[in-house]
Amino acid sequence: KDLFISNGIPKRMNEMDYVNFVSDREIQGKISANKMEEKDMALVNKFPQIKIPNRLFKNNGNLLFSDMNELIENDKPTYSNGAVYADFDNDGDLDIVVNNIDEAAIIYRNKSNDTNDKAFTEIILHGPEKNINAIGAKIVMYANNGIRTYEKNPVRGFQSSMEGPIHIGLDKTKIDSAFLVWPDNSFQSVQLTRGKITFTYKKALPKFDYAKISKHWPEPTRPMEDITKEVTLSYLHEENHFPEFDREPLMPHMVSTEGPALAVGDINHDGLEDIFIGASRDKKRAVFLQQPNGKFIRSMQPVINADSAYEDIDAQWVDVNNDGHIDLVVASGGNEYFGPDEHLLPRVYLNNGKAGFAKLDHGFDNIYVNASSITPYDFNGDGFIDLFIGGRTVPSAYGKDPRSYLLLNDGKGHFKDVTAIYAKELLQEGMITQALWFDIDKDGDKDLLLCTEWNGIYAYINDHGKFTRKMLTDKKGWWNFILPVDIDNDGDIDLIAGNLGLNSRLQASDKEPVQLYYNDFDDNGKKEQVLTYFLNGREIPFANKDELQKQMPILKKKFLYAADFAKAQLPEIFTPEKLKDAKLLSANYFANAVLINQGNLNFSLQALPWKAQLSPYRDAVVVDANHDNLPDILLAGNFYSNNIQMGRYDADFGTLLLNKGKGQFSAENINGLQLKGEVRHIRKIMINKKEAFVLVKNNDSTMVIQFTDAAVKK
Repeated sequence: KDLFISNGIPKRMNEMDYVNFVSDREIQGKISANKMEEKDMALVNKFPQIKIPNRLFKNNGNLLFSDMNELIENDKPTYSNGAVYADFDNDGDLDIVVNNIDEAAIIYRNKSNDTNDKAFTEIILHGPEKNINAIGAKIVMYANNGIRTYEKNPVRGFQSSMEGPIHIGLDKTKIDSAFLVWPDNSFQSVQLTRGKITFTYKKALPKFDYAKISKHWPEPTRPMEDITKEVTLSYLHEENHFPEFDREPLMPHMVSTEGPALAVGDINHDGLEDIFIGASRDKKRAVFLQQPNGKFIRSMQPVINADSAYEDIDAQWVDVNNDGHIDLVVASGGNEYFGPDEHLLPRVYLNNGKAGFAKLDHGFDNIYVNASSITPYDFNGDGFIDLFIGGRTVPSAYGKDPRSYLLLNDGKGHFKDVTAIYAKELLQEGMITQALWFDIDKDGDKDLLLCTEWNGIYAYINDHGKFTRKMLTDKKGWWNFILPVDIDNDGDIDLIAGNLGLNSRLQASDKEPVQLYYNDFDDNGKKEQVLTYFLNGREIPFANKDELQKQMPILKKKFLYAADFAKAQLPEIFTPEKLKDAKLLSANYFANAVLINQGNLNFSLQALPWKAQLSPYRDAVVVDANHDNLPDILLAGNFYSNNIQMGRYDADFGTLLLNKGKGQFSAENINGLQLKGEVRHIRKIMINKKEAFVLVKNNDSTMVIQFTDAAVKK
């Protein structure tokens, strides 16, 4: 189906000058008392009336549309609202008649079938006594290895309704079968031929089973099930209330909802994997011990819970003092505390081997970081596990580069900052969203892989404890995670990379990037963020006039009306000098992607299928979804804490990337369940000797899922 949009009414009721006018307390009082005077109404009449053409968009498939307006002959700006479509000239394509305000109606004549070489059918329905037009009836057509549905619904928006036949284009269409489903859900098989066909409702027809549609194609993946209740892993993460936009209204999204942390490991030497789940500020984190029967019991941890004022963003089980017991290291964040605040310090909890923990004093002296990631590895080869901690942001200063830390273990669990000695470029790498150790160059020691917001994906190649920075892709995005996996079974490690996705108001490219200028634009001693994007080839602020002038009151005097602000070029709003002196962050690629290793650490970047672009992904894990010996990927994500204009990113319910070989994937829904909410981390875990997956969600309950024993037969 293609899309027609009429441009609406003359007065722009959402025009900011009008909104500010009618929101004024004095005007509101007059409206309530019905005392609006002629001079008040005269001001309303001055608000702009903007004539624009109606818009036509061609459906290209995969939820992508292209603007067709340049192909419309004699198109003109109008004030349009009511519209109807029908085949007015009987040539087999649909024309559109549009009602205009204070002007004659116009007709858009469809010329796509003037030569009458494209087949079509028009279905006229006579419904039952109380629904003679059969409103709600459907045609279900199996054709071209797909299923098409057409519904009899005359209403098409504001003041737009029509009564006519169901029009179906049959060009390049091979029909296998078709069904007519009447409004009472009874159905009959129909033959669709070229031209007009009439069907009349009959009683006592069989009921249509929609499983004919939903189960037409066999599920391509093994079914999964939610076993959370079965294993008694009950934990609800509760995000603390922190209206971050009150402090920095112009940041593109909050960074205070990055948790909870998740770590899996055997902490009491019973051969069973246990779980740590972090918490937000003022809430209790949890340690769960797995029992031989596969169920979990919560272990009371007074020492860990005494640190409830911290916010846990990432965590790892790792033996920091070589006593044979894995200890707990936790990275703090939340973006609330700033400066040298103790709640930004990472923490070490020493394990006594029986799942009892004691906090290690002075584990991280002077390492104040609003962190995103903590990852362990003995990078200097002295036998003691060291750490890297990635800095997410500088609290109260989004846009400023945070510090990240390469930390050397003294053997007792105390860590020293050695970043400047081993990897100086890591000092100001930017906003790191995830980091991990992996031997990407296959030389026997692990390298540091990391992804960033407003920058690329990098590897710090480890050469006997000295690190060299290697760019893996020059595409700058809002990267969320990276997952190393040999996708094409060629022996080289490829990367799955989560990004913002393509279902957003923000669209980025090399030519038209999304950018953020960070500077003190109003000379008040506090730097502001100005997020920009391109619209019709012109770079404009994402925030509107009201949002900007609340932070920079000088703009209120500079632009009295929103209409003047909208026409201004970026340098006219902020001055060329301020823009030139600003720190500039830029993103030119937002697709979730796979990086295919071409050898010698050269990667080619390709976007994942469109079904895997509907939301940001925050984590992924390698699975075997169909027993074909190719690694498949379970993706999860979503993110809610955006500014109002962005809206929530909540369109993903869990996605399986089925590996088709040679770096190609198909994106499939999970067979049997949905992953709702904001998934932050996924970890594999063995439960009753079977592989399962733990998922922690922000402000939601933890889930444990598992493939059932049934498998797809190839």
